[in-house]
Amino acid sequence: MSLRSRITAMFVATTASVGLALIALVYGYLKLTPVPFRAEFPDSAVIDGAVPVSSDILRVMLTASLVSLLVLTVLAGVIGWFVAGWVITPLSSIASTARKVTAGDMKERTGYTGAADELGDVSKALDTMLDTLADSITAQKRFSANASHELKTPISTIQTIADVALAGDNDGELREALNRIREVNAGNAKTVTALLDLARAEMPAVDAVDFGAICRDCGIDAESVIVTGDPVLLQHAVSNLVRNAHTHGEYVSGALTLHDGLATVTVESAGPGLSEEEVATFVEPFTGSGHGLGLTLTDSIAASHGGKLELLPRVGGGLIARFSVPTSHPMPTNQSGRPA
Repeated sequence: MSLRSRITAMFVATTASVGLALIALVYGYLKLTPVPFRAEFPDSAVIDGAVPVSSDILRVMLTASLVSLLVLTVLAGVIGWFVAGWVITPLSSIASTARKVTAGDMKERTGYTGAADELGDVSKALDTMLDTLADSITAQKRFSANASHELKTPISTIQTIADVALAGDNDGELREALNRIREVNAGNAKTVTALLDLARAEMPAVDAVDFGAICRDCGIDAESVIVTGDPVLLQHAVSNLVRNAHTHGEYVSGALTLHDGLATVTVESAGPGLSEEEVATFVEPFTGSGHGLGLTLTDSIAASHGGKLELLPRVGGGLIARFSVPTSHPMPTNQSGRPA
């Protein structure tokens, strides 16, 4: 039975039940309660009394009541059918949207414009979920296309080098070709490793980690502080920021600060002037040199640890990178600033 039919049946059952209860109550009252009367005579005599309602009157009343209830029940069914249809219209729209999205139309939305009620909340939540899903799928498609392109180029290069080497007779050329193949394969290995790290960043391990020690290992002077997360990924994130500063500019400074329950690593590098639009593209995969996943991976690591990565243009040229993760509690230290 459909939801509309169940709502209609509820209307009918409620009307019939209440009507039968009222008829039974009135019928019982009339049958058990005598009707009072007073008779006055010309000689001023008065007779007060009570007589029961006759069975004929009760039968007529009961018949009329049941017929009226039948009419009201049918009317309640008709009204209930249309009211139920009006109520579940948004649900039909949601179901239709879900079917179209399942069929592959990721642009379809419920477009609910009704009252701000529970159905409106469900519709808006579904639209928000579909927007997030569509953005995720678009990002995955773009990532796959970029990854395919990034891997296709070195594979083609290897094929060309191998063809040239096989066509020649010079052992020196063959050794040079093998060395070039080795270099290209090393780049491929870095790309694949970065892709695996990026996948791992979505499901990090949960351990108590001395984030300050990680920063010190990467050359940043820092006090010890405990965060919860994956030590390997956190090490990878901080080292990415430091390496990026050295590779794409001139390393200026690095620091670990605590504020509002967040441990923030700030790495500054000097370099050419950058616009906010340029900086915003740095977390996109395969937009930089190398295998193009360093800052993309760092951003994913921050998100998976409940933190964030902020990239800002530096006044005078260069980049400011801030990597923040929630703190747990400070680790006791000795006089040297190392963990006790």
